[in-house]
Amino acid sequence: MDQKMLIVRAQQGDTHSFALAVQQIQDRSYRIAYSYLHDEAASMDAVCDAVEKALIHIQKLKDPEKFNTWFTRIVINQCKTYLRKTKSIVYIEDEEVMGIAKHPPTEEMLDFQALMEQQPPLIRMLIQLKYVQGYTLEEIAEMTDMPLGTVKTKIYNTIKLFKKQMMPEMKEARC
Repeated sequence: MDQKMLIVRAQQGDTHSFALAVQQIQDRSYRIAYSYLHDEAASMDAVCDAVEKALIHIQKLKDPEKFNTWFTRIVINQCKTYLRKTKSIVYIEDEEVMGIAKHPPTEEMLDFQALMEQQPPLIRMLIQLKYVQGYTLEEIAEMTDMPLGTVKTKIYNTIKLFKKQMMPEMKEARC
């Protein structure tokens, strides 16, 4: 059964359909939470809290096709709530950001990791959503509840900064 049908059934009170829909996106949701919180237990808690909130508010979802984006926004908001409560600083795992799980890091990758660690959590999350998770700018704007222009500007400026830092010989590099 496709996800849209599962969500329609979940909105009619079928909790089994809701569980199946969440199961399809649970790994991705955990990775997003972990990239934001950098703590396994807190990430699991954030996803569990998001599942609970989504189940309670599933009837408020107007377009079942937007479930993934809607649920991801809930996960991100749970992460933000956790950070506000704990006042933590988080870092994205270098393997997650660069996709180098089994390959030794190159000098460029280490430079990139250092630059990422200098960025605020919001910027790291935007970069991961765009370049690791593969979301479109529109989806990221919807998930983070930010204007599209703001998302574009933050990502563009970050990439421009990264290029300038990593390739000083490039004068105005185009993103």
